[in-house]
Amino acid sequence: MQKGIRLNDGHVASLGLLARKDGTRKGYLSKRSSDNTKWQTKWFALLQNLLFYFESDSSSRPSGLYLLEGCVCDRAPSPKPALSAKEPLEKQHYFTVNFSHENQKALELRTEDAKDCDEWVAAIAHARYVSLPRAGSPYSTVQAEKTRPKGP
Repeated sequence: MQKGIRLNDGHVASLGLLARKDGTRKGYLSKRSSDNTKWQTKWFALLQNLLFYFESDSSSRPSGLYLLEGCVCDRAPSPKPALSAKEPLEKQHYFTVNFSHENQKALELRTEDAKDCDEWVAAIAHARYVSLPRAGSPYSTVQAEKTRPKGP
């Protein structure tokens, strides 16, 4: 079994463009910065089991990506407000992505809409390689038949 994955900048850029175009879930989310001091708004696109983020919805190259294989995604309670908090916490909906890789920090995300948050959590929770349709599987055959144009 393969233990690693190799991606170069060209692969990431191509997959990022595909995610922007055909991703199963796309939109703006706020991501906690790596130093845990502030939230940064990024545009995210989910493609299969890869979660890309971009500076904006018009960016052509991804700023980064997360491999979601083996992750656990759940809603999270609102954090305790800081004295200098500018955004009202009741209008924010939080969720986390916890990775199974050792020493990988959880990804903390938030959105302003509860429904949007629930949809992101569900999409990420189902974004696993094992749940992707494969060529020759009964699911891929059924999907192909559903999308095949009907002739006379």
